Amino acid sequence: MYKYLFFDFDGTICDTSEGIYKTFREVFPQLGLDVDERLYSRYIGPPLSDTFYSYLKDKDKAYEAVALFRSVYTSKYIGTTKLYDGIARAFGYLSRNGFKVCVATCKKHEEAVALLKKFGIYDCVTFTSGLCYNVRETKREVLQYALDEMNISADECVMIGDTDFDVDGAAQVGMDCIVCKWGFGDYANMKQNNIVYFASTPDDVVGFVTKE
Repeated sequence: MYKYLFFDFDGTICDTSEGIYKTFREVFPQLGLDVDERLYSRYIGPPLSDTFYSYLKDKDKAYEAVALFRSVYTSKYIGTTKLYDGIARAFGYLSRNGFKVCVATCKKHEEAVALLKKFGIYDCVTFTSGLCYNVRETKREVLQYALDEMNISADECVMIGDTDFDVDGAAQVGMDCIVCKWGFGDYANMKQNNIVYFASTPDDVVGFVTKE
């Protein structure tokens, strides 16, 4: 059914929540913002510039906040990232069996590539499309860049992610979406027409895309 499988990163390939939450706890107060920690999970998925703009209401200040976040996160907390159980097995199986495993993320491109290499799954990945500020920032832009660069059609592809941002971005480029229930999304309220499956584990994803 699908040849190209586009995996989101945060909440789909890796659990990055510990490092992201710790970074927010440092950065929000430095920006003079008092943000309820119960809201933090909402900010795993969308571009950080959107998150900070929603509070600061100024594009330049939002990008300055992103730079601060990146500095704290990469210097202190990126090492807390954990690969989800079953992802390495799924990537290996899919890549050996004719599927093109790709990554489409609003995580900074260089960070995503570095972490894929750290966890030993980079060689399974055909193409990585990550965030590049002022070039591609939304999930739609990240996916469209991949489609254009690979010269492929959206109907050959499926987005695999955990949040509405993944589902909506996929819909905007004409792509189906598999929702991963081990991440950070509000699954009970996801009703978009392009959702074709709700997966509870990476093995479920493999089973769905390989079924006859």
